[in-house]
Amino acid sequence: MSDIFNEVDEDVRRDKAAEFWQRYQTPIFVIAFLIVAATGAWSYYQDKRLKAAESANSQFMAAVALAEEGKNAEAAAAFDAIAKDAPKGYAGLARIRAAEARPDKKQALAELNAIGEDASVDKLTQQVAMLRAALLVLESGDREKFERALGPMMTSDGSFRFSAQEWNGLDALFNDDFDEAERVFEQVLNNGDAPQSMRQRASAYKGLLHARRGPKPAPGAAAAGGAGKAGGKIEVVPVIEPESGGEMPAGSAPFDAAPAK
Repeated sequence: MSDIFNEVDEDVRRDKAAEFWQRYQTPIFVIAFLIVAATGAWSYYQDKRLKAAESANSQFMAAVALAEEGKNAEAAAAFDAIAKDAPKGYAGLARIRAAEARPDKKQALAELNAIGEDASVDKLTQQVAMLRAALLVLESGDREKFERALGPMMTSDGSFRFSAQEWNGLDALFNDDFDEAERVFEQVLNNGDAPQSMRQRASAYKGLLHARRGPKPAPGAAAAGGAGKAGGKIEVVPVIEPESGGEMPAGSAPFDAAPAK
């Protein structure tokens, strides 16, 4: 009797399986086709993105070579072409390099500021553009404009906030504003989040400051004429260093400094 019941159960299961397949075979084929098609499309998309990035990288390096050779007009045109057709990351960097290659500094500054305010550009690229714009302002010698340009970057979440602080201190040092320069360098030195190499430079800058100013005069002596000022300007080459900048190689100088001619 048990064999008969087993045979009946098997027939029932077989009939149910056949009925299930008859009812759902079309949706199963459709789903399987869609999975295969989606996998193929994704692989094609990834391959296309990789080829586009490789092509953009080659074009970008060729444009950089033109800029390094001093062919600014050709470099600007090459960077403009990349900015139009390249993937988003390369396009943003190309816009920055194209602006820097412009012979007209006012136009370059306007383009860099526009990139810094462009919401379609990622935040890091915006801050790089703002940093490069600040350098152009620094070249103009307008300290007030330079401080305004650095202001938006000296926020707690700014990727280049320590570089902005460092440059602000250097600009104060260039202009003999020793108290402000010392305040900024002390701020960098006392900030544990600042990169070690930048704290090393801040310490070195303080040494330059003391050599330039001499011993800090007492308030009465400062009012009487500010004795102790040494002659000669100091030129220091600022360094762009993000928050995650690593330590400097052993034995290397933390800065380049030389008396101005």
